[in-house]
Amino acid sequence: MDPLQNASAQCPHSLAGPTGHIFMTIVNTLITSNCLLGNYPYPSDYGPQLTDGDEFDFIIVGSGSAGSILANRLSENPSWKVLLLEAGTYPSAATEIPFNFYSHGNTSDDWKYRMEPQETACLGLKTKLCGCPRGKALGGTTAINAMIYIRGNRKDYDQWAELGNTGWDYDSVLKYFKKFEDLKGVDDERFGKGGELKMVRTECPHPMRKTLIESYKELGFGKYSEDHPIGYIDTFTNIIDGTRFNTAKAFLTPIKERKNLFVALNAQVGKLLVRTSDRTVEGVEVRIKNKILKLKSTKEVILSAGSVNSPQILMNSGIGPEKHLKNVGIPLVKHLHVGENLQDHMMFMGLLYSVQQNALTPRNQKTVLDDYYQYYMHREGPFARSGIENLIFFMDPKNSQYPMLELYYLPVHQNDPHGSLATIQKVMNMPEEVSQTAIESNTKSDSVLFMPSNTYTKSKGRVLLRSSDPYDTPKISPNYFSDPEGEDLQNMLDGIRFFQNVTKTSAFAQYNPKLVHFDLKNCRKFVPDSDNYWKCALRNIAATVYHTVGTCKMGPSTDPTAVVDPRLRVHGIKRLRVADASIMPKIISCNTSGPTMMIGQKAAEMIKEDWSNKRNEL
Repeated sequence: MDPLQNASAQCPHSLAGPTGHIFMTIVNTLITSNCLLGNYPYPSDYGPQLTDGDEFDFIIVGSGSAGSILANRLSENPSWKVLLLEAGTYPSAATEIPFNFYSHGNTSDDWKYRMEPQETACLGLKTKLCGCPRGKALGGTTAINAMIYIRGNRKDYDQWAELGNTGWDYDSVLKYFKKFEDLKGVDDERFGKGGELKMVRTECPHPMRKTLIESYKELGFGKYSEDHPIGYIDTFTNIIDGTRFNTAKAFLTPIKERKNLFVALNAQVGKLLVRTSDRTVEGVEVRIKNKILKLKSTKEVILSAGSVNSPQILMNSGIGPEKHLKNVGIPLVKHLHVGENLQDHMMFMGLLYSVQQNALTPRNQKTVLDDYYQYYMHREGPFARSGIENLIFFMDPKNSQYPMLELYYLPVHQNDPHGSLATIQKVMNMPEEVSQTAIESNTKSDSVLFMPSNTYTKSKGRVLLRSSDPYDTPKISPNYFSDPEGEDLQNMLDGIRFFQNVTKTSAFAQYNPKLVHFDLKNCRKFVPDSDNYWKCALRNIAATVYHTVGTCKMGPSTDPTAVVDPRLRVHGIKRLRVADASIMPKIISCNTSGPTMMIGQKAAEMIKEDWSNKRNEL
């Protein structure tokens, strides 16, 4: 029986007449609104029409931050046939709701990777394995991330240029950001207008935001700007009309009728087709459902599959570390340091404070239902925001002008009515001694979770193949907190101490904050709140922020560890480029999505230039 009919049958005095009609209209409107969440007009799936041997001018692997932009820009030339291959399918309806962003790990929208056991991190998690959320859907990781848009620090890009990457300094790349940006609601000439990527600046109305700003000022810090990159900032987000605005929405939907653009879903590329006699890439081998196809590229293949999958595809194709490829039984095509230089940001979710009851706007079952109603009817309210994006603080313990830490906070109402605290504990595989303590504390009062994240890291890991099977899961070893000097661990400790100083300001004192101690099994030998305790806690329960980069390092031919040159061409291989976060020689000091979009924009323009020059030479 239909649920509505069932409900009416059980109701002894159901409404009739105009009042009943209005009630059913509201119910039907809510149902329709829910259905619309998963009914976005994405491009149709061309995958079922692909046949073995099909030819395209360009084949782009991956539809994430860079891949969607590349597909848009290259298909602007109507004479170029462009194929975009995405291993996942359309994003689920759940990804549309901004507040849900932290719950998409280990779902159908995620690759469900787990990192290899680490000696220096993730030691106290339930599985003792670090998670590695990677978007497996149209839009890539922009379908599951926190939707925060930040360009990064000038010094980030200037450092890339200093390593020999001409044209990648901040002044040179700024124009590429502006070409796709569309800043809404703010008149700021520093940002682009009219591009495809809609951006809004969010300001959450709850009172703790104002208190934190006063606390930061009390500690001597002001507002963040590109000229003064230390301080607090109301960030831009890719949330439009209360829903996630991923790169597929921004760059693919508006051009889905182009006759020369083909988007294939459930299409996982295993390896490249390489003519070994002259090291020329001729296409890709792709698995679409249970079918293996060989597709040809007449101009180039561009890997935009991300910092895990791009190096995996290269190594499956014989392009990578000679010794490792020999160990897994893959014939060598070209020795390059593929998979090395892995860098990532970590976040610590073990700094929880209880604050006085009703420090936040009171929430109970009724008000939460009101929140749901506001969202489904109007796409407004708490569920229309991610919850952590409204105020971020960038800091450097050494008081320089280069941020070493990005500091988030998450206010949690008493009894966790929105389920945020419980979900985070579950998704991050937190041990029982953390989950139970956090939830029990929250039953007594409101809470605030302070979350420091290191934006600069010296620790480096690697991605390796598990076997010669191109569709096997890769081995991901981030080596968190492994730098010999211990700077990464110390920076995170400094972030913890900074937040503790925030709670001691006169502005924050009104909340009567109390530190919630987590009795971590592996850290019981240390005095609570001592430096040694916090360092132990960091090694046990700090986790990734989804920002893996660097595994196909960009650098000139004189750099023996470089995989691609400054035009993103793979060294020693013809007709092959990589354009995604994996090319970053050094990790960016902020969220990586925006900078990766810039990489896609710049890559597209370089490709157009190169093929225009080839045509002129004929």
